[in-house]
Amino acid sequence: MTAHSLISGLPLTLVLSLMLTGGATAQVRGSTVLTLSDAPGVNILKVTLSAVGIEDQQDSTLSGTVEATLAIDPATDQVSQFTLTSGDVTATDMDFSLLGGLIADVSLSGIEATLMTSSEGLVDPATGQFDGAQHQVTLNQGTISGTSIAGAVDENFSQNPVSGAGSGTGTVAITRTATEGNIVTYDILVVLPLDFSNPLQEGVEVLVEATIQMEGSIEVPLDPYLGWTEMNGISEAPFEGDHDGDGIPNGLLWALGYSANDRPELFIPDLFFPGQVDLFIDPGPDGTRAPIIVEGSYDLEEWMLLDPFQIWGFENPVPAGEIWPIVLTLSGDRSFTRLRVVKP
Repeated sequence: MTAHSLISGLPLTLVLSLMLTGGATAQVRGSTVLTLSDAPGVNILKVTLSAVGIEDQQDSTLSGTVEATLAIDPATDQVSQFTLTSGDVTATDMDFSLLGGLIADVSLSGIEATLMTSSEGLVDPATGQFDGAQHQVTLNQGTISGTSIAGAVDENFSQNPVSGAGSGTGTVAITRTATEGNIVTYDILVVLPLDFSNPLQEGVEVLVEATIQMEGSIEVPLDPYLGWTEMNGISEAPFEGDHDGDGIPNGLLWALGYSANDRPELFIPDLFFPGQVDLFIDPGPDGTRAPIIVEGSYDLEEWMLLDPFQIWGFENPVPAGEIWPIVLTLSGDRSFTRLRVVKP
């Protein structure tokens, strides 16, 4: 699809949206529900109440489920991203007594928590290891009450949530258990260490330590594009084809995160500075599904990667999972721009 535009008196910027194919593996993003394991030695919240050098440690059993999103390469059975999107975790009640209650006599009850990912959730594909600090637990329900040497203790986590990050190195392991047609099934095992502290009162501190283990399974397509065509009722439609004749190739619709029947407007022009054109490309509601390569040309014959400094985010290719608009900053010279996606 070639669009000819004359923008605010500039000579013109010609924009070409083109789909090319090639051979490459592609990561597939999928979501699933993981359950906290009841295996021995894991999902035990070790909580220590400490004051004036005296400690009391109690154990609480964790249970519940979390929702997670993984980026998986079915060609290698490796994970490159693990993100916790929500969770519903509960902990059994605990009672603490320091020096027979003379220093502190405190109870924790009705504890509920969420597990979330605070950053990108990157995983080393070769080892399955990740930085535990990318994820955090937040106590958002329950109370801690009683007395201590500093006075009455009365905290409500629904009013004042307490958060702590993971620690050390976590791991995510997937095991292929079945392949049927274009669908592959994996078992998932995730281990996330926790270690953080929170001051309760002056001179009184709560220390939290745990190894959270989550288990579940996930189904993803071996060929993500083929899976998309099946879900959209255009099974095996050619990657470079245009099933509805709207000028946007099927593969580009898929990669940008749209459904087959969507009609996105690509290369929306805007001017912020004289002599400069900004082009906006909005991804679908869940972000891009594959890397988007942005190329430029002056003659439609020689194509070169667009300088990343001309793309907001400074990445070319624009990575999969991008939810923000792709903004291209171009000069007012006559030129061509195209988006290229490699067929998985």
